[in-house]
Amino acid sequence: MVELSFINPLLNIAVILPLMLLFMKERTRENYCRIFSIVLCYFICNLALTVQFHVDFLNIIGGKWNWDGKIYGIIWGIAAYFIFRNQFSENNFFTFKQNRDGLKPAIWAAVLIIGIPTFLGTLNTKEFNLETLLFQITMPGFDEEIMFRGVLLGLMCSCLRNDGPIWRNPANLITSILFGLVHALNVDGGSVSFSISSLIWTGMIGYGLGYMTLKTRSILLAIVAHNLCNFMQNVVAMI
Repeated sequence: MVELSFINPLLNIAVILPLMLLFMKERTRENYCRIFSIVLCYFICNLALTVQFHVDFLNIIGGKWNWDGKIYGIIWGIAAYFIFRNQFSENNFFTFKQNRDGLKPAIWAAVLIIGIPTFLGTLNTKEFNLETLLFQITMPGFDEEIMFRGVLLGLMCSCLRNDGPIWRNPANLITSILFGLVHALNVDGGSVSFSISSLIWTGMIGYGLGYMTLKTRSILLAIVAHNLCNFMQNVVAMI
């Protein structure tokens, strides 16, 4: 049913909204507008990822993986950037230019984000599936990094307190919680499933990707690391 598409984002927003209000740096109209933009961006992103399941003519590619949803998610992420970029102009991570001072620790974070899942993948066995490998090396990093570490992190950095060290930046912590919830919580057909291990694992991955973005002031390395993380974890399990 179409209305079930709203349950997951409602539950996720119910978790992060109080945190955003708690860490808001100033109670200004501009910052409340940014929080509203965060909620709106996330809701539309969720609809973009699932609309093809409810509108038949939008289900074009098909396949085992959600190719159509990811493509619509990427399109919405790019559109959201142009719509809301004035609200996070001081935290615009949509650039190829890298902050050299933060590049070395960001690369070490990328090595961990790629290396640990790759090692864990050797502990599993999967049948070879070319579609899976093509999907993982292309889609998730672009869709999720554009939205989570590009638009949402940029907006949060612009309205939440961030005067401390990067490792405890509230914007990164909150986007990481949201990232974990997206992968851990699912409401489908009236049934609810929740995986605490997925929340912790994907939340930690999201935190590392956010750390890299804040260090380099760009989502470029996060996109590459995200796709390689997913790809390597699957390919070593298939070998």
